[in-house]
Amino acid sequence: MAANVLTTGIHPVQQVAAYELVVDQVKRAIFLGRFLPGDKLPPERELARQLAVSRTTVREAIRMLEGERLVTTRRGAAGGATIEPFQNLENQTLDRIRRDVTAFEDLLDFRVAIEVAAARLAAQRRRKQDLQRMTGELDAMRALVSKPPDEQQTEDVASFLALDSAFHMSIARASRNDYLLRAVEDSRAQLFYPVGRIFDRLADNAHRSHDELFEAIAAQDPEAAEQAARDHIETTRAGLRQMVEGLPRRTRSQPSRRAKPGAT
Repeated sequence: MAANVLTTGIHPVQQVAAYELVVDQVKRAIFLGRFLPGDKLPPERELARQLAVSRTTVREAIRMLEGERLVTTRRGAAGGATIEPFQNLENQTLDRIRRDVTAFEDLLDFRVAIEVAAARLAAQRRRKQDLQRMTGELDAMRALVSKPPDEQQTEDVASFLALDSAFHMSIARASRNDYLLRAVEDSRAQLFYPVGRIFDRLADNAHRSHDELFEAIAAQDPEAAEQAARDHIETTRAGLRQMVEGLPRRTRSQPSRRAKPGAT
C-alpha cells in the first residue's frame, strides 16, 4: 500500500505555467520597491531575454499584472508596461487585510523571528561598508520624511518604502547569513504590498526606530539591536491596526508600548 503523505512528507507536484512564474518575479520586484509607481518595466523583448522565456509568455504575464491593476500598458514607440500608482489599490488592500487579519499578523510574527536574529548578528558581524550603505539609506529616508505634509506626494511614500526595504536588507546582509537574507527578502516582498498601498503620507516618526536600530548595530550592541528590531516591527503592527479600523488583536503578539504608527 502506498505510503501516506502524512508519514512521508511528500506532496503532489503542482505544475505552474511559465507566465505565472514571470508574474511572481515581476510582482516581487515591485513589492520590494525595485520598480516604483511610474517606472516602466523593461521592453517585452528584454524582459523575455532576462527571464529566459518567450515573448508570448511575457505578454501573458503582463496581461495578468494589468488585470491585478499593478501595471498599465500602452501601445506605440513610447508605450510599454508602467507601474500603477499606489492609491489605485488602497481599498482592495484594506479589504484584503480585513479578510485575512491572521495572515498579516503571522507575517509580522515571522518578521520578529528573523529580523530580530538578523539585527543581533549584524551588530556582531557588521563591517564598515555595511554602515556606509545603511547611512546612505537612512539619509535618503530622512530627507523624504522632512518634507512638509502638504508637499509630500504618493511617490515619496513609494520611495520611502523602497529605501525602507533596502535598509532592512542591508541589515540582513550585515548578518552574514544567507538563510536570514533570503527570509528577510521574502517577508519584505509580502509586506511592501499592503503597507505601501495604505500609506498616502509619511509620519514624522517614520524613520525614528530606524535610527535606534542603526545606532545599536553601529555600536556593536547585540542586545540593543535585538530590542530595537523587535520594537520596530511592533511599531508596524500597531500602525496596521490603527489604519484598519476594527482590526482584531491577538493576545500572543501585543504591540510594544513604544510602538507608534509610521514605520515598516
